[in-house]
Order: sequence, then C-alpha cells, then structure tokens
Amino acid sequence: MKNQCLLEKELFHTDPLTAARELIGTELLCGSCSGIVVETEAYAAAGDEAAHTFTRPSARAFVANNDAGSAYVYLNYGMYWLANVLVKSKSGDGFVLLRALEPRKGIATMRRRRSRKDLRDLCSGPGKLTIAMGINGKDHGKSFVRGHNKLRFRTAESPVEILTTSRIGITKSADLPWRFLKKGSLFVSAQKKGG
Repeated sequence: MKNQCLLEKELFHTDPLTAARELIGTELLCGSCSGIVVETEAYAAAGDEAAHTFTRPSARAFVANNDAGSAYVYLNYGMYWLANVLVKSKSGDGFVLLRALEPRKGIATMRRRRSRKDLRDLCSGPGKLTIAMGINGKDHGKSFVRGHNKLRFRTAESPVEILTTSRIGITKSADLPWRFLKKGSLFVSAQKKGG
C-alpha cells in the first residue's frame, strides 16, 4: 500500500459524476474491514428523477445541512441499508452510491455477517456491501473525511480502467450513463442485459 493516503474532503467538493468515477479503485475502510471500490453510481441533487432529492424533502434538507463527504445511509424497501457519499460543488450537488467492493481485509468478518463463503458474493451489490461492512442507519450523517471515523477512503494503489454504463435498479432517469465500474472486475453487481 505504498503511496496510499486517506482521501481528503476536496474529492467530495466536485460534481457527482466526477466523484463517482474517482472513487473507483479507492479502498473503503470500515472498522476492521476494507474493500476496493469497483462500482458506483452518481445521483444529482437537482433534476435527477431517480435521486431522493427529487421527491423527498428530507433528502434535500440533508444536502443543505451536511458537509461534503457525509454518509447518506437509507433503508431501501425496508430491507437493506444503502450507503452514499454526499458531494457538493458549484457545478452541482448530489450523491455517489457505493454499489460494489472487492473485499480486502476482514474477510472472515464479512463472511460471518453475510452468511456466505464465496468471496465474489460478499459485496457485489449495495445491500450486500453494507451488510458485509457493518454499515447501517447509525452511520447516516457521519463523515468519510473527518477525524478518526469508522468510515474512510484510501487512495487507489494504481490507476484503473473504468467502464461507464447506465444505472440499474431504477425506473426513472434510467438511461443516464452514470454507473461506473472497474474494468474486468469479478466483484461488480449484476450486469445489465446484453452488457
């Protein structure tokens, strides 16, 4: 892990698309567990029908009242916690959804939490990722960049090739090419049909 350092707040003072691309290849640290970010999705706070800010006043308030780099964690369909990072800039505010990781450290803990052995199945989706990493509603509003927090990002070990495609699991604004994947990764979530 030479030349790696914790990501600073500046990365999250950019637009959602830039941040979503730049998080690919970084390492998400969460307590004793970590994984390489291999899939993200960008969501714009304004004009994006798939973003919570389009229909939820509480999401708009979160953007207004929290700093860039804050964790936006919500319960999806009453079943799975999903983890996002708040980004804020003059070119647009929004969120980056953490969709998939390649497990690195704490694999035994991840396997216990997920009741799964297959390494590729531990974090290959946003709900799987939060279970494996131990992220839940208590992490909502916490910072990825301030102090000695449970949640942090470490810079990428080396440059990665990134693929761009449309977001999945949504019905509105689904055609926008705002999903980013580490090329060749076996740890991404479900592939789009024909992709």
